[in-house]
Amino acid sequence: MSKSHLLATALISCWLITPSFAADDDHAARQVELKKGDRIIFFGDSLTSLAVDDTSGKHFTKGYVQTVRETLQAQHKDKDLQIDAVATGGHTVPDLLKRVDKDVIAKKPTIVVIQIGCNDARRIPLETFQASLNELHDKLKAAGIQVVQCSLTSVGEKHDGTNAGDAKMEEFAQAEREIAKSKDVPLNDLRKAFVGYWKEHNKENKPSGILTYDGNHFNQTGHDFVAEQMLKKFK
Repeated sequence: MSKSHLLATALISCWLITPSFAADDDHAARQVELKKGDRIIFFGDSLTSLAVDDTSGKHFTKGYVQTVRETLQAQHKDKDLQIDAVATGGHTVPDLLKRVDKDVIAKKPTIVVIQIGCNDARRIPLETFQASLNELHDKLKAAGIQVVQCSLTSVGEKHDGTNAGDAKMEEFAQAEREIAKSKDVPLNDLRKAFVGYWKEHNKENKPSGILTYDGNHFNQTGHDFVAEQMLKKFK
């Protein structure tokens, strides 16, 4: 087993067995209280763009953004909620920074959910990711926008740390947890939720086909699961 696989295995084992992320629990438990006229934008990469743009029905029939929209609008009929997404396949946090003023802040959202990181973990240095994500938070905060930070999800669904990119995934997910804490915003710890789900539902340790159709992009079960986790952040 490679050093990166050993590191990822150790990180995941420690994380799931011991309260090593206890310091993040407060932010992971936080919810956003919805107000009349709130506008929510989900901001990210293909995991979000496919949640609203893929109507082929090949891998799923309803994306998580649509489920969140329908559920929150039904639960809060008096609040006139608007829920949308700004996302492009392949994007990283530096890409989000380039478009945040024109494509997000200009739309005057009151809440932005950042769901990003899988591309970053495979392409850019951790320091660039951290600096860019901090700057993105600062821009949104300066515009008076409530941010919800998600941790990244997966590139490979084996639950024991043996996916090729797991060491990087864990490193970048932890950076997102720490930034949520430093910026004092709610954390939606999707990475932790995903690994917990795999341990229960992927006994054969398959690389895909559990919450994704290719290890990265969500199948219908994945979209439903992500929608469930997103809905927990709102009240």
